[in-house]
Amino acid sequence: MPQIIVKGISEAQCAELSVKAAPKLAEICDCPADWFVFDLVPSKFFTENGAVPHYPVVQVWWFKRTEDVQDKVAKLLHSQFEEMGFADNQISFHLFKERDYYENGESF
Repeated sequence: MPQIIVKGISEAQCAELSVKAAPKLAEICDCPADWFVFDLVPSKFFTENGAVPHYPVVQVWWFKRTEDVQDKVAKLLHSQFEEMGFADNQISFHLFKERDYYENGESF
């Protein structure tokens, strides 16, 4: 936790993202790098015309942080995708309330 759910990239690209981004995310969020979990979810995009090329779609699930931290995380992830050749990407943030998040049966 934070959990970073990623769609639209390959397994190799997600592995590369996790290695490159986790230390930088840890610095931005002031937490250990091993707190970041990257979860690759295979998916396909469809419109009224059928299957269309995919671009990275990311959901960041975490406890509330400042807007400044959130902005820095979004910019870092965006820049990582640009380096992979993806001009377009989508990043959204979703909040866990500490009381509603359980780890090993215990809430925060």
